[in-house]
This record gives sequence, structure tokens and C-alpha cells, in this order.
Amino acid sequence: MLALALLFAAPAYGEGLSGQVSLLSNYVWRGISESSGNPALQGSVLAKGPAGLYARAFVSTLDYQGANVRADFSGGISDMTPSGLGFNVGATAYRFDVNSLNFEETYLRLRFGSLSAGIYHDWQHDNTYLETGYRVGLGSGVHLILHGGHTSGRTVASYDDYGIGLTKSWHRFTVGVFVTAIDRHPLSGLHDAHVVLALSQAW
Repeated sequence: MLALALLFAAPAYGEGLSGQVSLLSNYVWRGISESSGNPALQGSVLAKGPAGLYARAFVSTLDYQGANVRADFSGGISDMTPSGLGFNVGATAYRFDVNSLNFEETYLRLRFGSLSAGIYHDWQHDNTYLETGYRVGLGSGVHLILHGGHTSGRTVASYDDYGIGLTKSWHRFTVGVFVTAIDRHPLSGLHDAHVVLALSQAW
């Protein structure tokens, strides 16, 4: 609720604060549906400071292991090197209305042109998530998005997740369609496929 309140207040606080609200037909995170295939409402607010410092709050409705709400709180530093390599390093605290699901991660993300990669690590549970992505404009506000991820660790089963999506933007509105699937280890082929429709507005 705090994140949503800040989101709707964002236009009054200048260029250092931005936000987004989204409606999804299904909330899929790292290949797993956290809304049990049901629609989800999400909001986020991002505050940027000097020297690339930032803080972000995100909230989403859920239907996941007894939880109905998830709120993420992130902070870090993001910048671009003279060679065009972008980096983003920080930490996220994931908070659910079921306390036993709470955890924290540190992360490092890199971006060069249309390519991106990231590593996320939960030090308490010794779990790691690796991801790669490709995003390219096709013209007229349309973007193609490709995604691949790998989950492994001490308290999670090892699996890969894949995604492909198309988005179309008009001014501050974006619509998108995404297809995701996972491949559990040992290799068993793609399954648990989801088709997600999304509508978002940014400020």
C-alpha cells in the first residue's frame, strides 16, 4: 500500500521520482506463476539520486503458498562506463504477508546494447539465479524481448526458465504478450508454459 501511495504521488515530486502501475493476466516470476494463473495488480516507484544511486519499491498481488501480497524493496547504484557497458549493483529485500517466505538477495546486472545479463544470490539460503536477456526495437514502438534464466541452490530445485515477448508502447502506456516455460533438471523438456498479457502505465 505504501508503494502504491508513492506511485500515485510520483508526478508531484519531479524528475527524480517515477512509477508504473500494471495489470497482468498472470504473474510469472522466474518461470513460476506466483498468482496461480490468476490476474495480478502491480505498482512500483523508483527514486533516483546523485552518482547513480537509486531506491525502488514494488508491490504485487499474489496467490502463492498462502501469500496474497509481495513487496520488494531495492537499493543500489547504476551507471554507464565510457565503453557503453551499463552496470547495476544492489540488494533486494523480498517481503510477503507470510513471513516464512521472506528473503534477501544481492545482485549484479550488466547491459551492453541490446544484451543483458545478471546474477542474483540469496546468501542466507545459498540460492543463485542467473539470467540473460535480449531486447531490440522493431520500429513503431514495438520491442522483441528474449529471456533465459537458471535457478540453483541449497533450498530450491534446479531448473531453467525461458521467455519470449512482444511489447507495444504509446506515450506512457505499454501492452505486451509474453510466453514462458521451464525445464526442470535433469533435462525433461519444456513444460509449465504460460501466456501472459500485460497492460502498464508509467509516470
